[in-house]
Amino acid sequence: MVQNVVVSSRIANGQTAAVNQFPYQAGLKLYDGQNYYFCGGSLISHEWVLTAAHCTLPAVKVIVYLGSITHLDSIAPMEVDKCDIKVHHEFDMATARNDIALIKIPYVIYSDAIEPVSLPQCDSSYRTYVHKTVVASGWGYTSDRCALNSPILQFANFRVVSNEVCAEEFGSSMIDNDKICTATVNRIGIGRGDSGGPLVLVSSKLQIGIMSISLSKGCESNAPAAQTRVTSYMDWIRENTELRL
Repeated sequence: MVQNVVVSSRIANGQTAAVNQFPYQAGLKLYDGQNYYFCGGSLISHEWVLTAAHCTLPAVKVIVYLGSITHLDSIAPMEVDKCDIKVHHEFDMATARNDIALIKIPYVIYSDAIEPVSLPQCDSSYRTYVHKTVVASGWGYTSDRCALNSPILQFANFRVVSNEVCAEEFGSSMIDNDKICTATVNRIGIGRGDSGGPLVLVSSKLQIGIMSISLSKGCESNAPAAQTRVTSYMDWIRENTELRL
């Protein structure tokens, strides 16, 4: 049975990030023609930001913030329009399948505050990463009772669990091989409010996930969260950015 699912994520009950701790973190202020809304992303090169498709699909323009742990602050905010956004052509909003997108930005110079995250190398096979520890970061709501973005970047560590465990909560129709799932314990979770943000292996610093969907019963429910599995899309990223991966 499919549970009620929310297509968006936040860091609930996490820790406050230090300056330059996550130099790849991007903040995205998106405009759909009527309203502004906020998502996260990750810098993957001098000219590309990786994020979730459900964040960017309705957007007609995006302001990209880099280089600061303060919400909606940036060394040099960059505004891009819809033609600079590449949403996966098979993205399905109903199931959040292929929930991945790229944003082309003006060339940025790296510094202590702005550096790209590392991506896995393209390969014919990848590990499942089950039991590995990952770190998620973002400015989303910090609890189920809060309806405001955190003013300072938050982060938390999570353990990767099998897709079978995840499917017990979400239903098998929502969880395919292109998802990667994380456990929620002690009310520290990934939930509504900061989709598109990175899920990074603590051991190797590789980004292996993009925050995507959670259950509507809340981030503090100790239910798992399902993310886009980056290794399933390495060829797509390479083809659309011409990066050597």
